[in-house]
Order: sequence, then C-alpha cells, then structure tokens
Amino acid sequence: MNNRNRHNQPQPPHPHAQAPDGLTTSARLSSAPAEDDDDDDDVASDTSSVLTELSADEFSGHFREHAGRLFHSHGDLPYPLPVDGREQARLNAQHKILRDLLGSHYVGPVKEVLALEPGQQKRVLDLCTGTGQWLMDMASQFSHVRFSGVDIVPIATRRPLANAQFEILDVTQPLRWPDGVMDFVHARSVSLAVPNYPEMLREATRVLRRGGVFLSGEIGRYVAFAPGYPGNPAVDAPGATRFYNLVNDLLDRVGLPEITNDIPRWLDETRAFADGRIQTHLIPIGDWHPSSRSRRLGRAYLEAMTVFAESLKPFLREQSGLGEREIAELIAGYVRDMRVVPGMVGVYQTVWMVKA
Repeated sequence: MNNRNRHNQPQPPHPHAQAPDGLTTSARLSSAPAEDDDDDDDVASDTSSVLTELSADEFSGHFREHAGRLFHSHGDLPYPLPVDGREQARLNAQHKILRDLLGSHYVGPVKEVLALEPGQQKRVLDLCTGTGQWLMDMASQFSHVRFSGVDIVPIATRRPLANAQFEILDVTQPLRWPDGVMDFVHARSVSLAVPNYPEMLREATRVLRRGGVFLSGEIGRYVAFAPGYPGNPAVDAPGATRFYNLVNDLLDRVGLPEITNDIPRWLDETRAFADGRIQTHLIPIGDWHPSSRSRRLGRAYLEAMTVFAESLKPFLREQSGLGEREIAELIAGYVRDMRVVPGMVGVYQTVWMVKA
C-alpha cells in the first residue's frame, strides 16, 4: 500500500478526553459483540469489533483523583498504585529495564510457538497490559500474530498497531474467549492487581491451546543481595527491610500477598503443563556493579523503584496509620539503602510452561 492509499484509509477518532498529570486515555472495545468475531476460527479477526473513544463524560467512570494522584475507580479491586502519567512513565521505564536485563521481551520457546504457519492465525493474550508497551513491542516483532491486551484501566496507547488491540476487562473475572484459542498468554507484574492468582491462572490455562506457552514474570517484594555481597537484610539494609515489611503486611491485609515463589507451585497444581522452566534474574540497584552496562541498568532501576515508593504514599496514608513525617522517613530509609548499600538487587522471577 502506498502512502497516498494509507492516508486515505479511515483514521481512528482523535481523543478529546484530557486527564490530569499526563494520563493517556485509550481507545476501547464497545460492549456490543462483533458480528463476525468467531474466536474458534484461527483466521477470525477481533478487529471487526467496533472501536469507540473514551469520552469526557465516561472518564469519571474509570478514574478518580485522590491526594493529587489519579487512581482507578473500581472500588472492589485493591490495586494500590496510581495510574497517572508519573506511574505510566515508571511502568514504561521498568519495561525497558526488563527488556535490557533479559535481552528479549520473553523467555522460553515463544518464538517457536508463534512461528508463522500457513492457514493458522497465531494469537497472544497479555493480562494486565497496563500501558501496553510490551504488547506493542511484541506486535511489531511478530507482525503476523494477533495480540490482545486487557486491563481494568484504559491507559494503553490509543493508536495500536494493526495486529494489536486493547480491551477494558477485569482479569479477576472469567475471560471472554472460548477454550484453547491462545498460543501465548503473558502475565507480567500482575501480583498487585490480582487477589486470586490461581483463579486467574485457571482462566489463562483454559484459553491456552495445547502446546501454547504461559509466561509469568514477577519482581519479588523483598530485600536481596547479589552473590558475594552481605546477606543479612535486617542488618545491612534496615531501611529497605522496614519498608518492605510494612508494605507487604499492608498489601497482605487488602488481599495482595507476596506470591512470587508460589507461582511455580500453582502452575504445577493445574496439572495442565508438561514442560517449563523457572529462572531468576537479578537486577542491580544503584552504582555498585563493576560492569558499566549493569551500572546503567542499576541507576535506571533505582530511579524506577524510587518512583514506586513515592507512588505508594497515598496507600500508606490510608492503610498504615502513619503520619506524613513517618511515611517520609520510611521512604527515605528505603531510598537511602538502595543508593548506598552495595550488592542490592531486585529479583525478577520468570516461569514459563507449555500446555500439555
């Protein structure tokens, strides 16, 4: 298609809804089912669904302002972080950090599973897609694959690629797709949004085809050290230890416990998978690493985790009973340890498994 023909194609409506603090609103699927959308057919296309733009009067139905930040307005879901521009920038920065850490957007036999096969439409589902950056990068890399990203908050790009779409969907509820239609289900950093991970996993397993891949990726919410560095968090990083102890206790109270190490067991308990691998990837924090590449990664991760701590302030005010000064001291101690304690790392655990 030449440039003139591209220009003459119907264009998506320009967004009019504006959000505080740089929030990016997104196009969404209407609730009306598509006439030709048959998910049992490999060559069917979800893009036949009618796309509508989030209008100004619909905005308040998805977001609420609190303490100078913007949050989702779905009161029965315990997600503790804002969804505004600052938090979106952190999510995108974290996406880049994980891409640089792994050297890829995935681990496991994803390339093989998504390989082009004549007469078969390959499909990917991204749970809790957030800003949609992972999905957009993958859709660019695998242009023959159809990508669907779902999230309760519409903050993904409003101009997706032709083979990508985003939907407003609560992943704590049954997914809309029939059994066995996805080749790859991706669930990264969902532990702060999903109170019942095993239930979400059952749905993800249901929509996955035999031979398809499920990939989980979660960063542990605890203090850790690289091999060869001090290993007693309470002694060597007391500020960071206190921060995580309090945050995890509060998150546990609202139904969001630290589940990173439970995910492999839950996958095994489904008895639906025949092959897989658990991998631990260490993210340096700060400038301590001898490698210049790792120092760059460490500085970026330090900045991202500092923003993460700041983004938790409204949650801490509501749940902890601490005053402003105590919260400021808690976060300052956490950030100070990350800056000055050598050997501190974030632990990113990936688990991929192939459905039997």
